This record gives sequence, structure tokens and C-alpha cells, in this order.
Amino acid sequence: MIFQSRNPWSGELLAEFESFGEKEIRNRLALGRQAFLSWKEKSLSFRLEKVGALIQLIRRDADMLAFSMSEEMGKPLTEARAEVQKSISLIEFNTRHAESWLAESKQAFSGRNARLKPEPLGGILLVMPWNFPLWQVIRAAVPALCAGNVVLLKHAPNVFRFSALIQKLFHEAGFPEGVFQEFRVDVNQLEQLVSDEAVAAVSLTGSEAAGRSMAALAGKHLKKCVLELGGSDPFIVLKDADLSQAVSLAAASRMINNGQSCIAAKRFIIHHSLVKDFSFRLSASLSEFRPGNPCLAATRLGPLARPDLVENLLRQKTDSIKAGAKLLYEMNADFPEGSPFFLPVLLADVKPGMPAFDEETFGPLACISTFYSEEEAVSLANETRYGLGASVHYGDGESARRIAGKLQCGTVALNSLMRSDPALPFGGIKASGYGKEMSEEGMKEFCNLKVIMQE
Repeated sequence: MIFQSRNPWSGELLAEFESFGEKEIRNRLALGRQAFLSWKEKSLSFRLEKVGALIQLIRRDADMLAFSMSEEMGKPLTEARAEVQKSISLIEFNTRHAESWLAESKQAFSGRNARLKPEPLGGILLVMPWNFPLWQVIRAAVPALCAGNVVLLKHAPNVFRFSALIQKLFHEAGFPEGVFQEFRVDVNQLEQLVSDEAVAAVSLTGSEAAGRSMAALAGKHLKKCVLELGGSDPFIVLKDADLSQAVSLAAASRMINNGQSCIAAKRFIIHHSLVKDFSFRLSASLSEFRPGNPCLAATRLGPLARPDLVENLLRQKTDSIKAGAKLLYEMNADFPEGSPFFLPVLLADVKPGMPAFDEETFGPLACISTFYSEEEAVSLANETRYGLGASVHYGDGESARRIAGKLQCGTVALNSLMRSDPALPFGGIKASGYGKEMSEEGMKEFCNLKVIMQE
């Protein structure tokens, strides 16, 4: 099979990659098994030295990495540069805390003492998405490597060129052969990887469908699995909220990465007294995201990564309008013929049962629902199979904290942008997956916390 990397703005073919055959996969898995036996015995200081070298290389190549990202998957260049810097910040944070997180600890039991010793599991298969092609890999790979695991990366096929750049950086940083490897394989080849003893666990970031498939595969072969899947994050605006701030955060959250983010605000649940004003202001804010070449610094809206994403958004918009939603705003602007753009759309009166409410909208399609009571706001927010993140915007902190405690999700942001941070565990519940990434909890997800009972 031949995988193609194309510029979604121009349609230009950037690179082609042939999928690995069974023999090459077997050889790479064997290399990973051998590499783990050596890597896990290296001192933490040795491992951190290699991670430190990686930081310097990413800093050196920051502009190249950002441009390549924009060119291959359409992320606006300004956001691509921010992704590179955030990745550097995560690596630095992990290197500062790895020693304390991975240290043995003592615990008393029945009048005796025990030691808790975090130990690496082995090879961690990363099945990563295209929408944050550097950040997603770094946030999963670096903690695993610090802990003494080795990493096997299966990136999304449309960013295999970027995947090759990442592997080159790890190689240049001096990681021993086999400690970090990319695998150019199709979905139907994943079982060969998961079933092999070289793979001890899997970390997947992707769609709900991909997560269900991987969970079944990991369960079949008794491999630990961390899943970070889709989201349909509610953005609740209470009647006493600072409306200007709320609208600014709403537009920023909905439009990050051309709307292609699992933790983007997607369902705007607005108090009835603010709906008219909020809708007008959000329409005006969305109108500022004009389409353009994502490789130019001034561009705020690039194309979606693939044409099928546009088709799905068009279906969600059309079917929701047929079901009673109102079209409040739809941008009209020029872009290259054939480029997979979906221009910003704002729907109102969106209710449960409509695709824009029930499904994840992966692109710049925003929908507004109205509530009259705190209980109704919570009910609307929780009426979804997803549970990744949420945000509450308010003047009275007591009511906001009360609502936050009732929301069914992994993270709630109060009067702020819902986002992940290296210092905090990140992950969802329900159809948004399970397990945690980042922080101490994330690093220990792929450790065996061995209990050594002492006399």
C-alpha cells in the first residue's frame, strides 16, 4: 500500500510512503524488544540526557517543524509554532519532575513497611492523530521514555512525512537504536503489532470508532490501553458572566486548529437572557476567521485535513437545520477550488436529537442551546455520550463550582479556556476514553507499581 502526504491547501503531493511488510514489522518489533532490555537498565540521568538533547533539536528546528505541520495538515502557522513551543514546555516539565515521580516510596501496612517501585512495562505502541502531529506524540512518548519504556509510533497516514521528521529528531538526539521507532502501517496491520510481545501497552488518541476498535484489540491480547478520544465539550455561560470575555474564549476555543480539536468548545449552552447578545457577538467573532494559505503567518483559518471531514460537517449542518435548528451565520469567502474548507457556521436552537448536538463536530461548526435554570444547564451539558472537557463562565463563583461538580467529564475550566497542561492529568470518561496522560499520573500509567513488602 502507498500512503500519500498532500498539502490540503494546494493539493500538491508532498511525499509518498510504502507501508511496511510483515517481515519489516517483525524485524522492527524484535529490535524494540532488544532495545527495551537495555534501555530499562539505563540510569534515569542517562535517559534524561537524551531527552535534553531532544529539546535542543526541537528548538533548533522549530520553524521548520511548524512550517511542515502547516503544509501537511493545514494548521495555521501561528498555531503550529505554538504547538512546537508547547511540546518543548512539556518535555522540560517532565525532565524537572521525572526523578521525584519515579522514585521509590514507602508505605506502611499492618505495622510493617513496603516499598512502591515504579518499573517500565516494555514497548508502548502510540497510535496518534494528525491534528496535533507533534504535541500528541511528545506528550505520550516522553513520559514513557523517561520511565524506561521504548516507543513504537504509528502516526496517522496523512502525516507520515511529519512522523519521519520526529523519528529523525530522536535518532539525532542519541536515543539508542530501537528505543523510538515509527511504523508505517495500515489499520489492518495493527493486530500484528498489538499481539506481539514487544508491545506491552497501547496509547491511542483518535476518534470514538478508532478507540472502540483498539480497546477490543487490546483486550483480546490483554494489553493495557489508554484512550483519549473525541469530545463534544459544553461551554456554559451563566446569566452573570462577563459576556465579552465569554465570547472571546468561545471563538478561540471553537476555532483552534480550524475547529479540529477534541477539546474545542462545541456546544454553547447559554442562559436565555444572554442568547441574543451572545449570538450576535459570536457571529461577529467568527467572521474574523478568514480562509487563507495556512503557511502564511496572517492566516487564521486553514483547510480541514481531508475532504471527508467537510462532507461530514455539511451533513451535520443540513440535517440539524432540517430538524429545526436555525442558521444564524455562515461565512461566504473564496478559497482554492478543491481545497477542503468548511467555512464557519453558527446554529441556534440546537437540541438533543440533532446531529450538531449529539455528534462530535470536528470543524468550525458551532451550535447554541438555551437554558433557563441551573438544573437545565447541567442536564444539557451531560446529555452526551462524550465526557472529555467542559467550561463554565460566570460572575458568581459559588454557582459555577456547584455546576462544575455535577458535570460528567475529565476536566472543567472555570472562566478560562479549556486546554491541556503538562502539570495536570488529562483524560476523559464515557465515550471520550479512559486513562490519563501528562503529570505524575500520566507518567505512571505505563509503569508497573511494584510492591515490595519488607520484614
